[in-house]
Amino acid sequence: MSQLLKAAQARKLDRIAAAYAVTGWILVQAASITFPTFEAPPWALRVFIIAVLVGFPLTLALAWMITPAPKHGGKIQVSTRTDIMLLSLLGLIAVLAAAQFAYELWRVSKIAELTTAPAATASAPAPDAASIAVLPFVNMSGDPNKEYFSDGISEELLNDLANIPALRVASRTSSFAFKGKNEDIKRIAQVLGVRAVLEGSIREDGKRIRITAQLINAQNGYHLWSESYDRELTNVLVIQDEIAHAITKALTNKLLADTTSAGKPASIDPGAYKKYLEGQFFLGPRTKDGVTKAVALFKEVTELQPDFADGFAALGRALINHSEDFPEDKTLIPAAEAALARAVELDPGNLSALGSHLDLALHKLDWTTAEADAQRMLAINPHSAITLHEMFRFYQILGFPERALIAARSAAELDPLSFVDKLNVASALIHVARFAEAADAAQQALKLEPGQPYVESMLCTGYARSDRIAEANALARKFAARKLLEIRDGCLFDIAVGENRLADAQKILDEVAAKFPNIGFSATDLADNYAVGGGFDAAMRWLDRAYAAKEFALFTIPYDRAIPPAFFETPKWKEFWSRPLIRDWQAAHDRLEALFARGG
Repeated sequence: MSQLLKAAQARKLDRIAAAYAVTGWILVQAASITFPTFEAPPWALRVFIIAVLVGFPLTLALAWMITPAPKHGGKIQVSTRTDIMLLSLLGLIAVLAAAQFAYELWRVSKIAELTTAPAATASAPAPDAASIAVLPFVNMSGDPNKEYFSDGISEELLNDLANIPALRVASRTSSFAFKGKNEDIKRIAQVLGVRAVLEGSIREDGKRIRITAQLINAQNGYHLWSESYDRELTNVLVIQDEIAHAITKALTNKLLADTTSAGKPASIDPGAYKKYLEGQFFLGPRTKDGVTKAVALFKEVTELQPDFADGFAALGRALINHSEDFPEDKTLIPAAEAALARAVELDPGNLSALGSHLDLALHKLDWTTAEADAQRMLAINPHSAITLHEMFRFYQILGFPERALIAARSAAELDPLSFVDKLNVASALIHVARFAEAADAAQQALKLEPGQPYVESMLCTGYARSDRIAEANALARKFAARKLLEIRDGCLFDIAVGENRLADAQKILDEVAAKFPNIGFSATDLADNYAVGGGFDAAMRWLDRAYAAKEFALFTIPYDRAIPPAFFETPKWKEFWSRPLIRDWQAAHDRLEALFARGG
């Protein structure tokens, strides 16, 4: 044994071991910080640590084999410092290779989760026969700057199909997620939960357009329908209608009423239509500069083509977004209302216009208009993603949280790769105090947008209120490390409530509320949290501020099931709930409740 130790010392294995141990320890510490930052799952860090441990004996074995053995009867040969560094480097390379392997495993698993989570399983029902996804058409113009044109027409065609109640149409967010990807059609259909997939190409050349489209049965790969159109660009709206009706016929075996033509001119100015598609392109990302450009383009569209309902609907939506960037401009909302009113006048069935009109009505506490818009949308197409998305907010604000949850989930089914719809599901579950499910829903949303702070705050709420305190604390530390102090404070509040430390919870809220309004919490948010944490008097003070500001979210308070029932028995609450704005809201709520009781 002594000879073995001497041989090891001669080969300087003790120094190599020490160097490896120190370096490995530093790497593990660094990994424990960086892995969570990049949303790596817990097992990835475990694999890394195992790789470091496995690398230790491997490095020593390599050192033993590479270093010359001691001469018999003579002085023991020793490795040079370069040899030691080389061997240590070899060991670290082995560790880093293993770490890279672990990362690749994690990355592949994340991709697999995104594409398989919504997919049909052996036990899941087959998708409806009349269900379809519209993939982005290929730009064949030879000019990458015309990508907006092919994308825009694909989206307009998708909207036409989505307005047909007999069809179940996957939404834009999910369909366009496959742009530029050479995915198998059957695989796409599985992910989006549809039976058929529409794909094609578009070539725009001056005043002429060529559209080639084919409808594929994803079950067997056979073509259900295909056609090519070579027309003047002025007839592009007619072409879209022809394609929509042909697809409807192929999927339902009958040609439905001419619903897609409503509100559309027989022909359209090519310049106006190009500006319309370009405006949609700029509006999409919702950047301040992009929205400003979109507003200018849509104004030109409505001037060039004053009978184009979609142009006015797009202008109304862009002006609403514009008002968020320029709240000091008091003319934007009236202008948006006027544009949306014109869109609905031209096309009473324009779901995009009705949805934006409903959203404005909720912000103005105009319950009668909101009810009318909601009823019209449901009558036109209750299965449209646009309708379901708006119904989520409408039901939540009007005091029907279970219906809001159903609408949010239905919208997410139509748009399985939509981050916003998955976020809405998590929000709806928190509102009905189903916290374990809310945590799962938040995790699904985070697969689409890793590290999104707002959803991570929902995840903390779900963890803290479902006895997963350790995981909630880990999130709080993560928020602190990322300098997201407001979200950290909200997370710590949830943890305090989850542990029934209500005095601590109120102290955290006091510190947050002292910074109002320069925080990410509204007066309604603070009132809700104070009520949840048992601070009833403080909750009422903040409700007074929310009422004065006419925050429409305050009407969700009575239906937050995390608030102790005793709060709603206090004299201050009862007085508050008898105020004029509340009475108006209550009348609208009661009308809807009576309608639902009659089966409406």
